Amino acid sequence: MWIAENVRTNVSPSYIFLTSIKKYATMFDCSNIYSVWDKRLVRGIKNYRRQAKQVEYKGTRDEEKNKKVFQHEDLTTELLNTLGVKNMYPGILEADDVISWLSKEIQGRTVIVSVDQDMLQLIDHKTVVYSPIKDVLITIENFEEVTGVSNDQFLRYKSLMGDKSDNLPGLPKCGPKTAKRLIEKYPDDALLEEELGAEKLKPYYLNKKLIDLSQGMIEHPDDPRIYNEQYEKHKETRHDFGQFTQMCEDLNMNAILNKLDDWKTTFTGNELVSTLESIVNKLNLDK
Repeated sequence: MWIAENVRTNVSPSYIFLTSIKKYATMFDCSNIYSVWDKRLVRGIKNYRRQAKQVEYKGTRDEEKNKKVFQHEDLTTELLNTLGVKNMYPGILEADDVISWLSKEIQGRTVIVSVDQDMLQLIDHKTVVYSPIKDVLITIENFEEVTGVSNDQFLRYKSLMGDKSDNLPGLPKCGPKTAKRLIEKYPDDALLEEELGAEKLKPYYLNKKLIDLSQGMIEHPDDPRIYNEQYEKHKETRHDFGQFTQMCEDLNMNAILNKLDDWKTTFTGNELVSTLESIVNKLNLDK
């Protein structure tokens, strides 16, 4: 199974996204593909991250650029549906939280494709993260070699440094080397607080709460129900190559049309596995 977080680009976003999906579906030989988007299903309520008064969460993101990308979202998700790809959305929370839920809910090997380092906290013996920019597959076995810290200390490490892309300040003058030294010297928060003091660690504790993807479902316990409703509904999702072909013709996506058989081969296998899973689940329920 592969979970994709939405790829952001200004160059033919629908076409680029489709070719990315196909590339990684082939690379990882996956049986189910989920594309997770940030568009929230519950409007008018701020999630706990955005309610944090000390920071403007994700305040440094280029909003105008994102608007241009997401104006293509409906078209892209419709095309993905025709390929049997399962689009999912958060309720009050964010795409990261949906991915976290999916990684725990779905049985079997899971590959998360994302440039977001927050995803690394989800790595375990069945979940791996592929970084398309670095072209590296990060697993539980090579985690420390790639990141420089152990899997169980990654959240503390990242919280000490903060995250500039999300506008989360860390401890003053605390970069990767300092953060690594601190977690190695003080392997738990009690020891760290004894050394630095609670006041100095306020940004650290706030970051841990905002970055930890298990925290969201504690703060907003209704969100998992929204994820589960989508997940159950998607068990019936199947490809429709007739509609996919028609849409590609309407959009003059000739590069896809010229290799349509290759696209069918890539995504037909996904439907077969999904059908077999549905049969097995039904047999188990009937026992």
